[in-house]
Amino acid sequence: MNVKMKFSMFMVLFTLFLFLFPSIFSAHAYIKKSTPLENETVEKSPNEVMIQFDESIQPAFNSIKVFDSEGNRVDKKNGRVDPKQPSILKSGLKENLPDGKYRIKWKVVSSDGHPVEGVIPFQIGTEDQGTAVIHKETKGYTPKADLIIIRWLQYLSNACFVGILFFYLVVLPKGFRQNGVADKIFYRLLCTSFVLLFLSILLNLPLQTTIESGFPWSEVFSFQLFENILKNTTFGQTWIYQAAILLALALITFFIQMAKSTKRVILWACFGLGTALLLTKAITSHAAAQTNQFLTISMDFLHLLAASIWIGSLIGFTALLPWRKSAEMKQDYLQMLKRFSKWGIILVILLTFTGVFGSLLYLPNLSSLVQTNYGKVLTGKVILFLLMIILAAVNFMNGKRKKERGLAATLWGELSIGVIILILSVVLTNLPTAMQSPGPFKESNVVNQGNQVTLRVTPNIIGENLFEVTLKDQQGKPINDIEQLNLTFTMLDMDMGKETVNLNKVSEGKYEVKGLHFIMTGDWNVHVHVLTKSLESIDTDFSVLVGSQ
Repeated sequence: MNVKMKFSMFMVLFTLFLFLFPSIFSAHAYIKKSTPLENETVEKSPNEVMIQFDESIQPAFNSIKVFDSEGNRVDKKNGRVDPKQPSILKSGLKENLPDGKYRIKWKVVSSDGHPVEGVIPFQIGTEDQGTAVIHKETKGYTPKADLIIIRWLQYLSNACFVGILFFYLVVLPKGFRQNGVADKIFYRLLCTSFVLLFLSILLNLPLQTTIESGFPWSEVFSFQLFENILKNTTFGQTWIYQAAILLALALITFFIQMAKSTKRVILWACFGLGTALLLTKAITSHAAAQTNQFLTISMDFLHLLAASIWIGSLIGFTALLPWRKSAEMKQDYLQMLKRFSKWGIILVILLTFTGVFGSLLYLPNLSSLVQTNYGKVLTGKVILFLLMIILAAVNFMNGKRKKERGLAATLWGELSIGVIILILSVVLTNLPTAMQSPGPFKESNVVNQGNQVTLRVTPNIIGENLFEVTLKDQQGKPINDIEQLNLTFTMLDMDMGKETVNLNKVSEGKYEVKGLHFIMTGDWNVHVHVLTKSLESIDTDFSVLVGSQ
């Protein structure tokens, strides 16, 4: 079997793997079920309230409080994460609470370090309480300027450190490596990137403390808060590993200039430690909020590594740009561009497949690319990535044809786009994914030789929704002779039985019902059953992904 055939088989298998294996998850913790449900009316005062999330929540910085309509707290102040089921947050209630409206105010930190909070209203007693309806709220963390700057600095400096080492060890010709001027340039770049990396990781500790605790910067420099972060959160444990790696890097980097025979070994050791820092970043990303963490973290790590090598190598090329004007080094510089193109193809393949993998995990459908903030940012990142590939192809052709005209502009353009992509990556890593808010559902099925059944669900979240069914015949006219129309709801992620509800006619061919029929987030099957006056049946099924907000 020749190399081309082997590669083709690998690509086919890998593509099938990406599309068939991934399971869908949201990355920020969201509610799967609550007791009581949103706006549920219970006849008697419950003993406790419970919220079940889609993932384990961290033991630090969580709270659950229950208030009556006057703002008085009515829980027993014993809110806690269930030690046997760390995805459940619950609290006891005072005995014999009077009839009225109540609200559960909650806050948790998901496994990827993002805080989520919200309000779940419910009512005790079936009588009309005569007060305004309280709507459910769920609010995730939105990236702010401090996070974007510090995390972008970490991404960029880590990419610079790893990529420059790769460029020096693999791409740079041996003659250039023996050039004393080149050594000085790369050592300065390496030291600068290390200092910036050290600074960004150092600032990450108080930054994460502000995110998880909700306190401003002026109040987070507390030993107790830092201790809570370091001991009780995934981020804190990872930060300790990062600090240890940084210490080892500092010691090894110090000996680079002093070593001669072992210099290459030391540089590869630095590359390995820099790569390990990228792995720790993947551990605290969206990938950490998945049951199969090994796969998702590995894919996220490969994405980061490929991006770092590409951007760091571009920094190496731009640092040596003046050499293209030298008669002695011009040809070697252009040949170096051509040589890097082989690695560039591998990097593009890695970035493409790992990017597709991530998209399959975080996007429920194509419409979420334009309906959600996560989808819009991801779309921008993909467009910039394509522009970066175009510029890389131009640089490759310049190297192949041994032309240096316009090379500086295209190299700087490629690097600038890469830096902007890193900013978007920071935003994506800290935005709630599109899985939490897939948006209103609307889909049409054609059944019974041309009859069209359309189901619309708004807002398509756990709790109360409006379900609307529209019926049209082959000519597109409303179907009028309807005796009965009902929906049957079945939760596909777990066995919860079935619920059937009748819809009310609002106009010719249009039926609606409003209610609490989606009591958990996830995949639901909605079966539409229509019975005409002539006793003919129209049946069809819709698969609906229900969000949390």
